[in-house]
Amino acid sequence: MKMRGNDTLTYEALLAHIRAKISHYITLMVEGSNICDIGHRDWAPVPLLSSFISDCLEKGRDITDGGARYNFSGVQGIGIANLSDSLHALNGLVFDQQRLSFDALLSILKNNFATPEGEKIRARLINRFEKYGNDIDNVDNISAELLRYYCKEVEKYQNPRGGQFTPGSYTVSAHVPLGAVVGATPDGRFAGEQLADGGLSPMLGQDMQGPTAVLKSVSKLDNTLLSNGTLLNVKFTPATLEGEAGLRKLADFLRAFYPAQTAAHPV
Repeated sequence: MKMRGNDTLTYEALLAHIRAKISHYITLMVEGSNICDIGHRDWAPVPLLSSFISDCLEKGRDITDGGARYNFSGVQGIGIANLSDSLHALNGLVFDQQRLSFDALLSILKNNFATPEGEKIRARLINRFEKYGNDIDNVDNISAELLRYYCKEVEKYQNPRGGQFTPGSYTVSAHVPLGAVVGATPDGRFAGEQLADGGLSPMLGQDMQGPTAVLKSVSKLDNTLLSNGTLLNVKFTPATLEGEAGLRKLADFLRAFYPAQTAAHPV
């Protein structure tokens, strides 16, 4: 599908293109991961480690050859906040308000907002459109839909050890180097800037309605699909959690988060 020079492009067609890209890159990731697994099996077995793994001794097979009882391969989906924020802003600016053509916005992004209208457009993208992490369905539902699609695509594949590929969403610190190779995005992010941290966390500085709203946004995602784990970073000032009263606040906050069924939630 051509994205440039197409006056009939719709938001639905753009979403279909993004889903196709997600599927394409998952396929490439699976192929690369499986090549590495085959290389480990054929050229770098680990007999000492395998001797401590359940079922390897019984089967007489190295862990790299499927000797273990469990043989999952984990995959991380990164940048869901940036993707949903970008799509929500793009839909509003280009398709709903029709203030800018798709090609014009693409040109501004390719120039990292360094055009006569670039800074004005960037300010509008940041300030005029809701962002994930504020308990706003219009943007949170984009995150939920595309994250579900990613998970279901990952689950289609197996590794050479007979194990399932399992989807996750955590960056630890990888959102910084990954952001360094990603161009400017329609959420107002400059080229090279970090992506949203954690995995399920909002973009830095965009959670404007407090930590409870963040939890509500995350709870709209189907966390049960993310069997490889998730990460949500929530930041508090020291004064907020000071003393016994502060600890009670933290306990109440974590209890409120429990129904979201997120696999990890460091504070």
